[in-house]
Amino acid sequence: MELSPLAKEKLAKIGELSPGEKERLKISEKLTQLLADYFTKRIDVNSLWLELKKCKEQGHESIIRETQIRLLNAITLTSNQADFEHCRNALLGCETLKEHSRYSDLEHGLKMLESLRLQYQQEKERAFNNIKQSIQQQVAMAARQVLRQSSNRNISIDIKGSVEATARTNPQWRSFLLEHDRIYGQKFDELVARVKRLL
Repeated sequence: MELSPLAKEKLAKIGELSPGEKERLKISEKLTQLLADYFTKRIDVNSLWLELKKCKEQGHESIIRETQIRLLNAITLTSNQADFEHCRNALLGCETLKEHSRYSDLEHGLKMLESLRLQYQQEKERAFNNIKQSIQQQVAMAARQVLRQSSNRNISIDIKGSVEATARTNPQWRSFLLEHDRIYGQKFDELVARVKRLL
């Protein structure tokens, strides 16, 4: 079947990008490389800020918000404190480049995110320790019984490791973890969406 000239023309244009699209793609690639350098600590927050300032001065102000969105998306409930601070510092630095900065609102939103993250981790740790404590006695009794029944007196039992492994496979722990992650994941997503609206 032969295609009409109009269909051929449309097919030819599908692969072509407009000059505006090409420019946006170039900026997006530059930002990807810039953030890769930032996350791998090849550049610090000041170098990132200077590069973004150059982009803004060249008329690419949208790169600032795009940078902030990518930094915010890099924060998770399970991020460690150093990674969280690394993202926060860059997010706040970007905010200083904006004409209409909402620095204090953004700072407050990030503090709420940090607080939620810490609460999530503390509750998880506390619940795990409680489960380990309840298992500790059972494992210690089982170890004593094995030692009594064994003819080999040189046998050693890793009680701490056994408690840890037993706790991690405990149905009560798994059930807690599922519910805990669901509740906090929902709160975290809502808070991230709220912070994103400030950008």
